[in-house]
Formats: sequence, structure tokens, C-alpha cells
Amino acid sequence: MERSIITRAKSAEMAVEEALKLLAVSRETVQIEILEPGGRGMLGLGGKLAVVKVVVLPPASAAAQTPSPSSTGAASEAAEAPRSGEPPADPGAPPAASPGFLEQAARPAETAGLGRDGSAERRESASPAASAPVSVATELASASGTPETAAQEASIGIVGGRFVIEATGGSHPLLTPPAGVLMYKNGTPIEDKVSVAPEDRITLETRPEPEEPVWTLELDDKAMQAKLQFRPAFARTFTLLDSEPRPHLVVPVEETRTPLPLPAEAVRERLLELGVVYGVRGDRIAAACASETPGMFVVAEGTPAVEGADGKFELTFETETKRLGPQSREDGTIDYREIIEFPNVTEGQVLVRTLPPRPGRPGRDLLDRPVEPRAVNAVQLMAGKGVSVTEDGRRAVALVSGMPQLKKQGIRIHLSILPKLVQRGDVDLKSGNIRFRGDVEVSGGIQNGMEVEAFGSLTVKGTIGSAAVDASYSLTAGNLIGAKVNVGKGNAFLQEIEPLLLEIASQTQLLQSAIGQLGQTAAFKLNDLQQAGLGALLSVLLRGKFKSLNQTLTQFMQQMDKNETQLEDEWKAYVAELKHGFFDARSGGFRGPSELDAFRRRTLDLYGSICGPQDRPIFIDLQYAHNSHIYCGGGVRSARGAYNTMLFCQGILESGGTLRGGVYFAGRGMSIREVGAPGGVATKLQVPDTAFVKAVRVLEGTVVQVGSRSFQFVEEAQNVNARLSPSGELLLF
Repeated sequence: MERSIITRAKSAEMAVEEALKLLAVSRETVQIEILEPGGRGMLGLGGKLAVVKVVVLPPASAAAQTPSPSSTGAASEAAEAPRSGEPPADPGAPPAASPGFLEQAARPAETAGLGRDGSAERRESASPAASAPVSVATELASASGTPETAAQEASIGIVGGRFVIEATGGSHPLLTPPAGVLMYKNGTPIEDKVSVAPEDRITLETRPEPEEPVWTLELDDKAMQAKLQFRPAFARTFTLLDSEPRPHLVVPVEETRTPLPLPAEAVRERLLELGVVYGVRGDRIAAACASETPGMFVVAEGTPAVEGADGKFELTFETETKRLGPQSREDGTIDYREIIEFPNVTEGQVLVRTLPPRPGRPGRDLLDRPVEPRAVNAVQLMAGKGVSVTEDGRRAVALVSGMPQLKKQGIRIHLSILPKLVQRGDVDLKSGNIRFRGDVEVSGGIQNGMEVEAFGSLTVKGTIGSAAVDASYSLTAGNLIGAKVNVGKGNAFLQEIEPLLLEIASQTQLLQSAIGQLGQTAAFKLNDLQQAGLGALLSVLLRGKFKSLNQTLTQFMQQMDKNETQLEDEWKAYVAELKHGFFDARSGGFRGPSELDAFRRRTLDLYGSICGPQDRPIFIDLQYAHNSHIYCGGGVRSARGAYNTMLFCQGILESGGTLRGGVYFAGRGMSIREVGAPGGVATKLQVPDTAFVKAVRVLEGTVVQVGSRSFQFVEEAQNVNARLSPSGELLLF
């Protein structure tokens, strides 16, 4: 292998001497070629270094070589001699460099650095280096903008896509290929860092390196989605980037990535292999195959089943006891007692209505199999105590009044009625007032200012203070002190309207007959009455022949207005129909005889609902009453009597103690152990003309009245009986 070196110095002689020292040879054994003669610049500035190439001759050639200045000239002339087939060199041009080095420096980009196959093919270049000899150091210095002194060291750089290599003495530059890029040195792949020489041919593989796309296609457990996991492929192409000369060059390259789409047909074939025949989305497949970023794509999707809904139920009552805040009264004051509200239902009330379930719709999976929706269930009503379920299972009805109890277990609804509310302890500000549709039991007493309303029976174990107490059926209590008590008042109301309803029904039937007779006359036509309504005709008849019906209707309306707070919805609807039919002449009243007959039949139904015997007795049973007001629709029994009390009852009054002061009325009579007070405190006993009064002891000043007859005792009497004679005279015996 040829040993050579290129050196620079201020003169050619100094450059040759430097080369001989570096090669450790004598002048007789080398061939010297002057590449640049050098020269001094003006005023010592801008001088050029001399550049020579020294080649060590083989032993045979070295023997014939003689050291003389002419040898240097001969070498220069040989370098200047034109090659075969080339035009003569310009006499003024610098000496030519060695052919091997010029071929490396002047090789076009595709041959020197970017050849596809790494061959030694040589092509013409438009670069000046291909047409005239040029110093490698000068070219590097010109490309990098550095002084020529930088070329004194071994280096490798890239200019215009070409490798430019310079070696000095025994030093060679190093080259490291970029990771993942294929490079060749003289046709051999470069795998790691290597040293290079000017005569080496370095090439970069520029053919695209295609990758294979990575993808998988899977179905979910329910075969409702096909998911494509896709990592796209790219064809990579590398291009050399220019670099300044340096002793060790890590080759800089620019990578160009061209995406390679995944064939959509391959995805479709895989879907068929998996059995997917339903829900394939062509647009999603195309988008996934053309994606340049990795990801997961749903390329097929089944139709899910539309789920149905289980049956539902609607409640007509509150299920929770409500604790309310203080309430404002009409006079602007605050009521701190109405703070609790119990859930209540009435007898015959519909408690629950059920709604049927709504079935779902089946879907299809990717394998074209049906996907069934979840089975739906109907609500099942379970009747407990005091509750009845209709035959179709759609409604639950309360058999008694009281507090409803509800328990839900899945699709089963258990309903029952608690007929009694138990209040443990006193009724006070802490518990709030009590209003309950059913029986109420108070284990303590009822404090001053509180209110208790039981739509059933009320039992109070302690004392009722200055409180308001209402019970529909009965009251059992200890002592009453300043209390206001109403028991069975609603029943008294029903007793008052019972005869009125019967009278309205009978008179309405007579009214129907009269209207029918008028319709047969020439002056009246029923068709005209049906169009205009019966309002005008009824107004005339009620002022004339049926004046008694008008009075009964008016009396009935007055009772309804007086007891409006006690009316249930059924009664309110009946009252509205009565007002519209008989008294609303502006809208025409009843439209015809058929509506009037329907009103009559409804009146009889209401009469039948209240005229039967009472299912529960009405009474008051207490120990003692003091300064109280008492009303009872039935009988009253006071174990130890009463003091200064106003008592009115529809039944029999019984007293095991003394009645001192006050007024006592009993609709069916009274039986008293002792009545009156020493010192003349007024005490009055009163009964209707059909009732009686019995008293074991009557004190002075006591007044006994039977019907309209009365008697005041002026002295004490024993075992008194009082009633009216057949002639209406008061009998005392």
C-alpha cells in the first residue's frame, strides 16, 4: 500500500522537510509533488503556504531516484502533464494533486456520499473541482470559513452531501455512523466507529427502508365490538447533512418518514375469519388504515339491546313523618306547636297504583346473533293488616283509617295500616301538635296550649291541660283542667244532615215528574230544555210549587258551610253539583232530566252511606273536669264529677262524684251522684223533654230543666227524679 503525506509550510522546502520527518525516510526514497508553491503577500500580509505531497517509493524505484532540485521540477512537470483524452492544463494553474485524492474530493454527491450500491462509478460533476486541480485544504477552508491552518490536522467533514477527508502523517479521522442507518466504507457496511482515509469511498444507503405495520384485531367478550390495535408503518429515507471538518464525525443525517397504509382488505378478511358479519363500519376501517399515529379503533359494532323498564308504583300518601318549622298565624303571631305531621290515610282511600312494565327490544351482535334485553318485572302488591288489593293487582285500598306502613322488597310492596299512633310521653312543644287519621294513644298528658286531633279514638293516660282535643269516636282520659274537648262532633253533623238528604231525594223525584208533565204540553219541548238547560225552569218551580225543596236545599247548604272543614272530597263534589244544578241559572243548571235523575240517585247513595248504625261507640270517659268545655256526640262518664264546667252530650251523662258549678246538658238523660255547691254557686242540669234527670243528692241553688220546664231547689233534696208528664208538666219525685 502506498505511503504518502501532504504537508504545508511557508516554503516548499520546509514542507518537504516536515514530510520527510513525519515519514522517517530520506529524500532519496520519496517522490515529491508540489501542490501549491506558496508565496509572500504584499507587505508580508496575505501570504500563502506551500503545499507538497510526498510519496514513499518502492525499493526498486528508490534506488534510481537521485536527490536534485530537478527531481522536484520533474515531479511538477509530471503533475502538469495532461491526461489522455483531456485538454492541456492551463500553464498558470497550480500543480495538480494526486489522482486518487482528487477523485475523492471531486466525486459528485451520488458517487462520493450517496451512491445506492457503493460502487466506484464516476460521473462528471459541475463542480469546479472536477475540471481543475484544487487543494483539499483550500476546499475545506472555503466551505467552513476557517483558516487554512485548520487543515493541518486529520479531519472529515461533509460539504454539499460529499465526504471530505484529510489525513496527516500517521493520523486518520474517525467516523461513526448514525444509529439505525446503513453506511458503507469501500462497499463494506459500517457497524461501529471506524477510521477513514482520503482514498476511502464512504457511501450512505438512500433506498427507502420499509417497515411492516403491526396490528391485531380482537372481539370483546360479548361480541359487540371489534377493536383494531394498529401501529402504522413508514418507509424511512436518510439524507446527509453538511458538517464542518472535525477529527471524529458522527454522521448527521435527516430522516424522512413516508407512511405506508394498512390494506383495508386485510382487515376485512380478518373480520370474516373471526365470524364478523354484522355491524362492519367501512368508514372506520378506512380511517384506521390511513392513520399515521398508533391507537385503538372500533371497526365493527353490534346493535345493543334496548332495555325495558320494570313496573313502577305511585303512592297517594306521604311515607314519612314530617317535622315542620314554626308556622305563622293569620294574626301575625308564630305557632311553635304545629311542627309535626303524621302520614294519614282514610278508609277506602286508594293507597298505591301500579304501572305495568315496559318490555325492551332485542339487538344484534357482530356474529349476527340476537341480543336479548333484560327481563322486566311487574310490581307485586302485598296486602297487610287494614289493606286490600284489587283483583287485577293494580291498586291497594285502605280498609281502615290510620297511619300507612310501606316496606319495599325488590319488586314486592308490602302495605299495612297502623290504626293507632302511640305518643310516648307528653304532647308538648317538643313533640308538636298531633293530627292523625286513626286512633291516638298518649302515654303522658297534653300540656297547655297544645292540640290533638284523632280521626278515631283518643286515649290520654295523664292530665289534659288547657289544650284543644278532638276525637271522632271516643276520649278516655284522666283529669281535664281548662281543656276544650270535642268528641264525635262529626257524627252529630251527619245526624243533622241525614233527614235533609232524604227530603232532597224525595222532593227531587217529584220535581222530575213535574218536568216530565210540562214536557208533554205544547208550550214546552224537552229538546229545547236540553239545549238551553233546566236552569230557568227550576228557578220558577223552586219559587212556586217546590218552595219547600228550595228551603231544604238552603238549610242543607248552611250545614255544609258550617262544617266545611270536616267535609271530605266526596261531599265537596256533591255540594258543587247541587249549587251548579239548582242555583246557577246563568250556566243553565242541569242540562236535562237525565242529569237531574243522576243527582237524585247520588243523593240516595250518600244517604245510605250515613244512615246505617255506627260501627264504633261515641263516648267520653274521664276522671274529673275542671273549668273545661266539653262536647260529646254520645254519652259522658265522669268518675269524680266536674267543677265549673260547660258540658254538652247527645247521650247519657253519668257522674260518680259531684257536679259543682257550670251547665250540664245530656240528650238522653243523666244520672248524678251529687250536684250543686254550698254557698249558692250556680249549677244547672238540662235535658230534652223526652229525657230524665236522676240525682242522689241535690244541693240548694241547683236548677233542673226538662224541656222548657225548670225548677230551682231552695233546699237540699235526696234521691231526686225529674221528667215531664204526658201533659208537659215537670214532675219531681
